Amino acid sequence: MVAVRDTTHTVGTAASREQEMLATFAEFALKSENIDLIMREACRCVCEAVKADMVLMYRLSDQARTVQLRAGAGIDELHVGGTVARRDDGSLESALLDSGEPVIVPNIDIEIGLETKNLLQRFGQRGLALLPLLDGPGTPVLGHLHISTREPRDFSSDLPFLRIYAGLVATGIMRVESNEARQRETKAHQAVERNLALIVENIPQFIWCADANARWRWASPQWQLITGQRKRSSLGLGWRTKVHPEDLPAVDKAWSAAAIERLFEVHCRIWHDNESVYRWYYGRALPYWENETTFRWMGTFTDIHEQRRLEVSQQLLVAELQHRTRNLLTIVEGIALQTAATAQQWSEFSPAFHGRLQAIARVQTLLTDADTKPVTMNDLVSMEIDSIGDAVSTVGLSVGGPDVNLSRTIVQMLALLLHELLTNSLKYGVLRAGTGSITISWDVDGPPSRLTLKWHEAGFSSIQPTPASRKGFGRELIERALPRQLGGSSTYELRESDLACCIVVPLRANGVAA
Repeated sequence: MVAVRDTTHTVGTAASREQEMLATFAEFALKSENIDLIMREACRCVCEAVKADMVLMYRLSDQARTVQLRAGAGIDELHVGGTVARRDDGSLESALLDSGEPVIVPNIDIEIGLETKNLLQRFGQRGLALLPLLDGPGTPVLGHLHISTREPRDFSSDLPFLRIYAGLVATGIMRVESNEARQRETKAHQAVERNLALIVENIPQFIWCADANARWRWASPQWQLITGQRKRSSLGLGWRTKVHPEDLPAVDKAWSAAAIERLFEVHCRIWHDNESVYRWYYGRALPYWENETTFRWMGTFTDIHEQRRLEVSQQLLVAELQHRTRNLLTIVEGIALQTAATAQQWSEFSPAFHGRLQAIARVQTLLTDADTKPVTMNDLVSMEIDSIGDAVSTVGLSVGGPDVNLSRTIVQMLALLLHELLTNSLKYGVLRAGTGSITISWDVDGPPSRLTLKWHEAGFSSIQPTPASRKGFGRELIERALPRQLGGSSTYELRESDLACCIVVPLRANGVAA
């Protein structure tokens, strides 16, 4: 009697074990967040389930040009991580990646299209099955699952089971990569939000968001820090209470224009709580659509107080410059007319006019720093004496008087006066003769305070002075122009051997010559 072996129970037990292993792996693949662990566990489970000698997991690179061995069972870990094939090499492996269809090679000894044939033969493998890693129909191929045995073997009957494993691996890969991508995106978004918050909280501008009716929905912390108004109080139209009442009409007008021009711009004053003052700000906002039916305004207020102060100062400086320029041109015009009136011919006019212009030019140098360093009588006298060089070295020169600060107007007039007296002495007086003396003195008396300037020149009896009948520019300046413009008085006495000139001009209450 021949005993017949019943294999039904054995087959059922194997199938049940495979199902149990598959369920365990499925749970692992759907929970693990490590792709390499999923691949490694899949290789182990498949190797055990189908009694394979070697199971490898290949992953397609991000550029989809190469496949890389990422995990394996029945192979030394040293081989994991190497790039072993190019996708476009025309091999069966590349064809699988392109078509997404499994490849079964019962005996690799008679197959010439395998790119990994040498590797398999080195490890003594002969039967082979390759399955694409697909998450589902129409999804991209992520790599392939390699199952091989030392003996020739047709894996056709194992395909349904192996497809499920490959699909679970692909699903796990896609899930983990999707989660990683979301995490990267979330971290990047959080980083952007942190950086944006740092920027918003550290820039000097106030940033705010308003609805279509200028009602604030949000304001940056700087608003409360500067104005002292709490965030809740600033919302709606509360922010307007910190705008200068006189500027609210301009703000309302700007909002009305913004509804048409889609641009809000205004200059207004905003309260500074710490300083207890209003400062000028430039407000600007642009609209953006929050959704298909609602738009908001995103805007800023920028402190321009110092800028406006500088602009006002600049305007004052320009006005002052224009005023001084007109005055200077008036003086030059007067000098030109007076010089022309007293000159007999061009040869007299040119040097005289040039000398007087030089005197005006010299005094402008003193006036440049007059706002920070007042021009004194001593400064003016020293400058004019220095302008004639060594001519005074041969005569007796005496200069003295108290410190007196001079205004711009009197500086220019006295500079011309001293220039004329020195020039006259060079032409007709002791500076021409090289003998004699010049005394320049000044004093202050009053009340009311007055500056008295005296010029005395003695010792030119041997020199023929300018005819007394001819009044030149200097005499006109001393006897008529200077008293009229400065509200003072003057005397001019030309005698046979000396010249005495005295100028008296009023001083302001602070002691500065008017």
